[in-house]
Amino acid sequence: MASELTRLLPHSVRVYRQLRQEIYEFILMPGDRFTEVDIASRLGCSRTPVREALLTLQNDDLIRRCFRNGWEVCPIDFDVYEDLYATRILIEVDTVARLCSSDSAKTDRSVLARLRALWIIPPEQQEQAGEKIATMDEQFHIALTEAAGNRELTAILSNITDRIRIMRRLDFEYDTRIAQTYAEHAELLEAIENREQERAVGLMREHIEDAHTGACAITLRRLQKVRARNLP
Repeated sequence: MASELTRLLPHSVRVYRQLRQEIYEFILMPGDRFTEVDIASRLGCSRTPVREALLTLQNDDLIRRCFRNGWEVCPIDFDVYEDLYATRILIEVDTVARLCSSDSAKTDRSVLARLRALWIIPPEQQEQAGEKIATMDEQFHIALTEAAGNRELTAILSNITDRIRIMRRLDFEYDTRIAQTYAEHAELLEAIENREQERAVGLMREHIEDAHTGACAITLRRLQKVRARNLP
């Protein structure tokens, strides 16, 4: 059934999903170059859906146009990711501090009830699909920052979220990461609800640092495996 549904998808969506998966699994390696003709020939479709898919992947910051010809999988710059995660920590620590201490009209604490209903649930009701839980995790952090009432910080965090998406998706490759995310989100929401500012700030910082470390580790391990496989 899954393959039948895949064939029914618009060609551009099918190509987009295929290439995105290949990038996440390092079948297409950072720095790999290719042309629209290469992809169209390999996937058995015309260049039009390939071009549409590539433009979407470019918007996702997964690929970029080459100066002279073709496309390139964006290289992984760990220094850039480190800076982005550090900036993310500054924003999200400020977010939980505001939610714990502020009674400003700009602060919307009703969001917390909605998040509790999503994240504080029995294990048997928890989402298990890695890609879906990664999206839910992104939405959780954006929602908290929106609830704190600073639209400019929310916009900056949204931009950072787009740029680190591949790293966050890799983080959910760990078997234990989904259950850990539910537990950490639940603990964080409890601390915010009880206005335990110091605890909430510490939990948020640890949560993000943990995710960054895990994603970097699995990225390096995958790259090493691919390199070893490709050695003569």
